[in-house]
Amino acid sequence: MAISSPGLGSNLDVNSIVSQLMALEQRPLTALAKKEAGFQAKISALGSLQSAVSALQTAAGNLVPATGSTPLQKFSVFRTALSDATIASASASSGAVAGSYRLDVTRLASQHVIASATGAASPFSGAGTTLPTGGTLTLSLDSAGGSSPHKSTAITIADGATPENVRDAINSASAGVSAVVINGTAGKQLVLTSDAAGSNQIVTLAGIPGLAYDPNATPVPATDPFAQTQAAQGSAFKLNGIAVEASSNSVTTAIDGVTINLLKGPELPATSVSTTLTISRDTASLNSGVNALVKSFNEFHTTASSLGSYDAASKRAGALNGDGTLRTAQENVRTALGKVPTELAGASLQRLTDIGVTLQKDGKLNIDSAKLGKAIGDDLAGVANLVSAYGKAFRTATEGLTGSGGLIAARSEGLSTSIKGLGQQSEVISARLTQIEARYRKQFTALDTLMAGMTKTSSFLQQQLANLPTYNQGS
Repeated sequence: MAISSPGLGSNLDVNSIVSQLMALEQRPLTALAKKEAGFQAKISALGSLQSAVSALQTAAGNLVPATGSTPLQKFSVFRTALSDATIASASASSGAVAGSYRLDVTRLASQHVIASATGAASPFSGAGTTLPTGGTLTLSLDSAGGSSPHKSTAITIADGATPENVRDAINSASAGVSAVVINGTAGKQLVLTSDAAGSNQIVTLAGIPGLAYDPNATPVPATDPFAQTQAAQGSAFKLNGIAVEASSNSVTTAIDGVTINLLKGPELPATSVSTTLTISRDTASLNSGVNALVKSFNEFHTTASSLGSYDAASKRAGALNGDGTLRTAQENVRTALGKVPTELAGASLQRLTDIGVTLQKDGKLNIDSAKLGKAIGDDLAGVANLVSAYGKAFRTATEGLTGSGGLIAARSEGLSTSIKGLGQQSEVISARLTQIEARYRKQFTALDTLMAGMTKTSSFLQQQLANLPTYNQGS
């Protein structure tokens, strides 16, 4: 088989010629690739814009109170502090009032503890120290003298149950009571302890003759073989000399908007332990909220300005220069900044400049911290209303831009569709270029073969001419 290679024998560089011709033919494909790269750059730029707008929207939304709440309530944050944190802890809601209180704890709430009797009175008097007859045990938690338990649990106890069997059944029932078996000098005793401390945690037992306890019975009847070893009681303390009692160690009714958790009581011979509770207003959340809004606004401005920029000297334009989506975003944000919200009509504070937030020549916002702090100190409600109103305005201005159905997403989807169309065009052109290249190669290969044949013919003729006899005219 003869070996053929383009240009062999004719010195015709077929590969180079075809490559140069195909470079010209591929110009439309190159143009499509360049156009696609431009679309991809716009999609990336829109992603940056979306991120900046979303950050502004989040910062703005954080300034708007929840439904049913007022701006003042949102930003009325109170802090609590105790001079001795081992005695108590506290938390405050928006309904609190700033102040200082002397707290004297005279008694902590305690858990209720009952234990079964021993010897002949023990409920576990059956063979092998077991409960002769089981049934359904009703275990309840109630207040002293109460008849309507706040928690009641039915527990199945088998005939012949051991103290350990009863213990496990109670602990598995989540009845608000913990059971243990203590094996003392007088024998095994079943000890029940309320999980929580308080005067409303009194344990009662009923339903099984051997497992019974009625705290209201005086004296304890023989049918109640359990006895109290620690009384359930509430807490007692004084606030600024005023006596207060509560059912537990967590107290929510002593001071409006304040929860006090008592942690330590007195040890004999002391009759009380004391600490100072201080409640103060904290405006940090309002201050930080304004700063977060300004920061996100400035970042949006920087991003948007860069994406829409044009450098006349280098003739370089930002990825979204002249883009309508970018212009809409900028216009929406500028409108929210410059227009006084309707809910501030007639208010003494109506513009961000009133609290020290001003627009600079470079288009960014600047905060006068001293002016903001003074405004908050002089009129907290007014500043809260203003900040909330502008937060709502910025949030509304950005809502139509972000999200899956927003303007930015729609623009990105349109560009993605265009890229898909370019890809289809590229496939058609690529298929056509494959055919063109094949035709070029076929044509130039044929030319190469023809030229090679002509070269051979020329060489043959030259050889034949060289072999012809020569005649000397002078002979």
